[in-house]
Amino acid sequence: MDSIEERLLTVCNDRDHGSHWIVREAISILYDIATEKTSSPEESMQRLYDAAQKLVRSHPAMAALAGATKRILDTPGGLSEIAASAARLLEEVDSATEHIAEYACRVLQGTLMTHSLSGTVLDVLVACKAQIERVIVLEGRPRYEGRTLAQLLVKQGKLEVALITDAQADIFLSQCQAVVVGADTVLANGDVINKAGTALLAWAARGHKVPFYVLCETLKISSRTWSGDLAQLEEKEAGEVMEEPIEGVTTRNFYFDHTVSRLITSIITERGPMGRREIKQLLSSY
Repeated sequence: MDSIEERLLTVCNDRDHGSHWIVREAISILYDIATEKTSSPEESMQRLYDAAQKLVRSHPAMAALAGATKRILDTPGGLSEIAASAARLLEEVDSATEHIAEYACRVLQGTLMTHSLSGTVLDVLVACKAQIERVIVLEGRPRYEGRTLAQLLVKQGKLEVALITDAQADIFLSQCQAVVVGADTVLANGDVINKAGTALLAWAARGHKVPFYVLCETLKISSRTWSGDLAQLEEKEAGEVMEEPIEGVTTRNFYFDHTVSRLITSIITERGPMGRREIKQLLSSY
């Protein structure tokens, strides 16, 4: 088994999985630190706080990561209580997708389009496969994670899948009954932060009058609002877009973008479909 330090480094550096996988792994790491017997309680507590800080700093666009670590570390009591809190949160995360699928299967049918690699979207599409004719998957530059999603949809769901470049989305939208994507963060007003390209796809879907659904756990709903600061969108190395620089050309590589709530038909969570009103009610209950 990999050491906790190796697992932590893997999660912090991950660019290939969706936020569902990253958050679940982060919770699991914090649980293992809280239950290990090789360190003193004081040392384990310090390791918990250090690990949580590294995790949150590594993926600032993922509200669920900050929310999960805060919930665990804010648990009153000692290590046993923290471990129990992490275990309960793992159960919630593991059961959330099943409940999301129950609601999503009521509206997802026919030909669908999706963008990026979301573990939640993958599991839901597989769960709803009996009513899905085809899934059109955008390849997801610059790391092409859409190719991985396409393979998994065929392997796990035996679904009919078409893989296209991101730029072809508008060509195929007229064939779709809906667009479905995941989310890294849902902001307080219902806006969504997700893989770059999501906003353009949402605008195109609006033009074609195609419903646009976001699937995610309520853990991803944040009290944050959109400030306009592009730092929220995590710019990465330009070399992922253009391996060999072009003289006089600046290459940009933002991993996420901002989709306004008016373009989103519904955010489907484990508690049911949500809009701006339901999100406001949820946040006020915390």
